[in-house]
Amino acid sequence: MKQKPVTIYDIAKEAKVSTATVSRVIANNYPVSEKTKKMVLDLIKKYDYQPNAVARSLTKKESKMIGFILPDITNPFFAQVFIEAEKYALTKGYTLILGNSMNSNEIESKYLRDLSERQVEGIIFMGGRINKSQPDHMEINELKDVMNKIPVIMVNGKIDGINCSSVHTNEAKGIDLVIEHLVSHDHKKIGLIGGVKGVTTTDIKVNAYWRSLTKHGLLMKENWQIYSGYDVDSGRKAVETFIHVNESDLPTALIGINDLVIIGALKACRQNHLHPFSFVGFDNTDLTKNATPEITSVSHPYKDLGEKAIDLIIHTKTMKPEEIWLDPYLAIRESTNRPH
Repeated sequence: MKQKPVTIYDIAKEAKVSTATVSRVIANNYPVSEKTKKMVLDLIKKYDYQPNAVARSLTKKESKMIGFILPDITNPFFAQVFIEAEKYALTKGYTLILGNSMNSNEIESKYLRDLSERQVEGIIFMGGRINKSQPDHMEINELKDVMNKIPVIMVNGKIDGINCSSVHTNEAKGIDLVIEHLVSHDHKKIGLIGGVKGVTTTDIKVNAYWRSLTKHGLLMKENWQIYSGYDVDSGRKAVETFIHVNESDLPTALIGINDLVIIGALKACRQNHLHPFSFVGFDNTDLTKNATPEITSVSHPYKDLGEKAIDLIIHTKTMKPEEIWLDPYLAIRESTNRPH
């Protein structure tokens, strides 16, 4: 017969104290005599008593839970930031609740409502509306309503008029690192593929691309910068567009808006028997390390992104909104050579 779990009432009865005294010992938030405290703690240890997490959260007004909304958990970039945040949160005694919006505005809104109602202590937000150059008023007002209840921290995103803390990778610097590396390998014709215009992370990279080409006095052709999306198939489509609009006048190096796009481009080049490009990705996911050839890629400081986001949530009640910028680095591999 299964033994009935020990309750706070059992502990109180055996210690001959009130349940309120037991709660005070557990929460350690009110003076209790050392004799009583030791007796209660000994009984908790004896029976391996585990206080109910919900009851404890109501007593301390802390749930120790943090919401995390992202657009696509299958995208290695979002997954890696989440993993780093989760690992760090656990060391701080917090649990993350994932809201994968699957690139749906409706699902994203649902997670915002649900998480705020579940008494999470804050929400970390990636992608979706915080990466739109012009989010609609309903999305902005919805986010403001949530922020009246709990703090929201943005990762690699920002909305004008929303005053909250955020942590970013300096993605413009990442593009600068790529161009400098390719120039050092004698590349003078460099293309950029992928992304969607009006998504801020894409806009930042595209603007940095044109600025960097100007800075290095490189040839600039509109046909060498192609919007195509964010997945592997987007890379394939971008290469097909390149072939169609540029014919024989192709760049010698291709930069992908992310790793998925550049892997798609690499596959398409092989299938179309195109002359070898140098390929550079962005995000430095495990995909780049396992491709053939291994792909040079800009790396986010994933550990710092995840940990800073958690720290901002934990300490947001005691600090003013803060904007943190972190530097990327370039992981150089086999895919960048001198032009053929």
